Amino acid sequence: MTTTTMSADDDIAQPLPSPPPDRSRAARRRRVLLGVALAAALVAVGGVGAATLVKSPAERAAQTAPPPNSLLTVPVVSQVLTPSITARAVVYPPAQYNVVPVAASPEVTQLFVSKLAVKQGDAVAAGKLLAEVSGQPLFALPGAVPAFRDLKPGSTGPDVAELQDALAGLGHGIGGDDKGTYGPGTAAAVSAFYGELGYPVPTTGATTQQAVDTAQKAVDTDKQTVDGLAERKRAGSAQPPMATIPPQAQQPPPSGDLDQQLAKAKKQLATDQAALARARAVNGPMVPAAHVLFLPALPATVTAVNGTVGSPVSGTLLSLTSGGLAATGQLTPSQAAGVQPGMAVELLAEDTNITVPGTVAEVGAPTSTPPAGRVITLGGAAGGGKGSPDGGGAPNGQPGQPNGQPGGQSYVPVTITPTTPLPAAMSGKNVRLTVLKAKAGAPVTAVPIAAVSTNAAGRTSVTAVDAAGNRITVPVTTGVTADGLVAVTPAQGANLKAGDQVVVGK
Repeated sequence: MTTTTMSADDDIAQPLPSPPPDRSRAARRRRVLLGVALAAALVAVGGVGAATLVKSPAERAAQTAPPPNSLLTVPVVSQVLTPSITARAVVYPPAQYNVVPVAASPEVTQLFVSKLAVKQGDAVAAGKLLAEVSGQPLFALPGAVPAFRDLKPGSTGPDVAELQDALAGLGHGIGGDDKGTYGPGTAAAVSAFYGELGYPVPTTGATTQQAVDTAQKAVDTDKQTVDGLAERKRAGSAQPPMATIPPQAQQPPPSGDLDQQLAKAKKQLATDQAALARARAVNGPMVPAAHVLFLPALPATVTAVNGTVGSPVSGTLLSLTSGGLAATGQLTPSQAAGVQPGMAVELLAEDTNITVPGTVAEVGAPTSTPPAGRVITLGGAAGGGKGSPDGGGAPNGQPGQPNGQPGGQSYVPVTITPTTPLPAAMSGKNVRLTVLKAKAGAPVTAVPIAAVSTNAAGRTSVTAVDAAGNRITVPVTTGVTADGLVAVTPAQGANLKAGDQVVVGK
């Protein structure tokens, strides 16, 4: 028996058997068919893309042709039309007061802010302390005449009368003083007012007090003389012991009748008493002009504070407005032609949507000066502080040119009287002004002005469109216009009512 031994190398070296011929041909056919299918798919996709790019002349013409004509229509309305003019107006304070403190006494050598009692935006009522400058108070009182002198005992005039009225309004009566005369009653009221503020009342000073003291001594001497002579007369003695007569009244023996001497002494007493009354009349509590701000209307509003406690005072320390707000419309000459005093107006602040009604008070002459209130300096000369208009501290930069209102352009100023006070939020703003040139009446049939057309014969009409899209020419007569609408009345036999559609464009 023969044994054959095979190694692993012999097993690997053996060739693999070949696939059957039929299976190999089938695989090749499948690969060919798959390639043909992919090629066909690519050709089909390319054909579709090419078809979208290739267009016939008719298709191109249809795509580039303009869209078909269409009509713009709006409904006919029934409403009240009030003819009006729309323009701009400026709202501003009629007066701004710049407060420039001055020294109330020669003893004050330099002015410093020692206290601030208000801040910007505060309301200032009668008797309100505003500030303290070098220890002296600064307060506000109602009055049309600014303080131009110190008010003190013996002063007379309308400024004294307004001080008396202001004190009475604060509950301090003037007693029996005449109106416009600073007497003891007014002095007592001034003392009480300063006490409420917490400050010592100023006085007329040492000179007037010395005059009172001197006059008082003369009166005292005169009384002693009169009393001595009267005692001698009662005693019936022509020469009483000298010890019974006060030293001040000791005189040489009378050269005339005792009654004459007594009459002469009494006359001197009366003269010196009158002098004492005059000295007292100009002595006592006073109101320095440097302490008081008389403003025509209170409360006022603080618009600027230019200083801090401890800082030196230079120029305007405070700026205030008083008397509400004013409004001036700025119309073109063509707009102003139909505006008259008494016409109703509306002022609208677009940013806050606040509307205030009013009337036209006056139509002025054309001007190019921007509307602005007066600037009044109270106290010393204006120093151009940052809170004063001349120093650039007015609201929004320049008085009369709020919100960048340009200057130099001519306009017709129209003064407006508001029905209610203008709110503080409007101050310094440029607002919309609507002048209502006629009173509102009954509702009318109205269409947009663009809906009305006029033919060569001068006849006016509108084109109505019915539900089916048919156009109908409706002859009309036009009436009042307002807010882009015009009242129309259909001609006899024609029909046009609210809700109908009319053509305003294509």
